[in-house]
Amino acid sequence: MNQEKAKQAVELAEKELQEEDEKKQIELIKNAIKQTLEKINNKEKERSKLNKEIKTLKQDIDNIRAGRLDLIAERQEKDDEAKKTSIIEVIKEKEVHHHHYHDRWYEPYRIIWKYEPDYYSTATVTSVSDSYWTYCDCSDNPTLSNTCAYSVTNSIAKDSFAGTYELSNGDCVTLT
Repeated sequence: MNQEKAKQAVELAEKELQEEDEKKQIELIKNAIKQTLEKINNKEKERSKLNKEIKTLKQDIDNIRAGRLDLIAERQEKDDEAKKTSIIEVIKEKEVHHHHYHDRWYEPYRIIWKYEPDYYSTATVTSVSDSYWTYCDCSDNPTLSNTCAYSVTNSIAKDSFAGTYELSNGDCVTLT
């Protein structure tokens, strides 16, 4: 009888060890699944944020194409994230320096270009000024600040939109 009890005790101990080992394996899998779900959740939040930023940037391009700097300025007034995301900050100027007082095409906007520091390795920006507008030459000293301000009208934005742009990775994008 002792041998039978010993055999049962050994079987019981082995069964308990096996159950304990299975519990550890289950816990490991559950922790891995939980961590995976958390990572998926974080990546979806990142994607959502990136999608919103892409949408804002595309809206900026569409608004410039349509000559609607006013829509960019309005969006940036209402949404700080849009202001941070955009490459340009658009502010409606208070003073009108021309004879087209009630035509939105000629309303002046202050464009503040927030350029990337290494952009200047390929950029060419010239300085122009006339009796109505003053443009700055951002290439004078790009190391002082990463912004440059211009005065622009809706008509200038619309007319200067089209072209072929070579991106830093070598891709070319043609906008019409």
